[in-house]
Amino acid sequence: MTFDHLRGAAKNVVLLTQEDRIDFILEDRWIGYSAAKNTLREFDDLIDHPRNLRMPCRALVGDPDNGKTMILRRCIKLHPRRERDDEESHVAVLVFETPPAPDERRLYSRILSALCVTHREDAPPEKLLAKVLERFAELGIRLLLADEFHNMLNGSASGQRQFLASLKSLINTLRVPFVAAGTNDILRALATDSQFFTRFEKMSLPRWGANDETRSLLSSFELTLPLANPSGLGNSKELLDPIVRGGKGTIGGITKVVKGSAIRAIRSGQEKITKDIVDETVKEIRAREMSE
Repeated sequence: MTFDHLRGAAKNVVLLTQEDRIDFILEDRWIGYSAAKNTLREFDDLIDHPRNLRMPCRALVGDPDNGKTMILRRCIKLHPRRERDDEESHVAVLVFETPPAPDERRLYSRILSALCVTHREDAPPEKLLAKVLERFAELGIRLLLADEFHNMLNGSASGQRQFLASLKSLINTLRVPFVAAGTNDILRALATDSQFFTRFEKMSLPRWGANDETRSLLSSFELTLPLANPSGLGNSKELLDPIVRGGKGTIGGITKVVKGSAIRAIRSGQEKITKDIVDETVKEIRAREMSE
């Protein structure tokens, strides 16, 4: 068999054992789509932005499990740490996870951890800030990304204002563009500081529906699934609707349904995804959700 419905490594993996194929399916794999590609192009523009007194900021918003973190990771992969001619490390992009509560010390500590800088988490904020400024200057960082930014709402109003004030001061000092990624709640979080809020432009990741964009996504998915027979994910309405509904309109949910269905197709010996398999997979996912 030629397995013309597959691309890349999947063509070779399809000839391996069931367990090897299942392991391959479970691996994280980037599949581009228009909103993600547009976001990454915007990030590239931010990286190239000249330094000035008022650096641009973006708010990347979307539902939980709708691909925000994956896009941030993709940006890091596209701009990896590298060595310059003078043998010093260069880091174009830094991603850190917003601390679970708005706290200046935790903010700097999270950034230092992302920089792999050894530090005392209970050190005075000013000492942690000094380390952050030092490492940014050494590494030449051009873009700062904060994931799960809605975490800052887990605190008092005064704590949120202080947190944003510290972040704004840091960005002003570093002169780097900043992206806050999270749920739509981050807009409410940023509104705590009206002056800071005006710096941000909103970038949205829409929910998925039964449309051409989703068909294209599913077609791309199928190229990476080591199944012996084609499933026609991108051109079957019978499959499209239950996959979208089962995935609750998010890319994370759709991915879970597709991967679970592919694994079920391998274990059942059918070697392709059918509506019955999708229905059974969604039913199992729901049962697990109810038990959690």
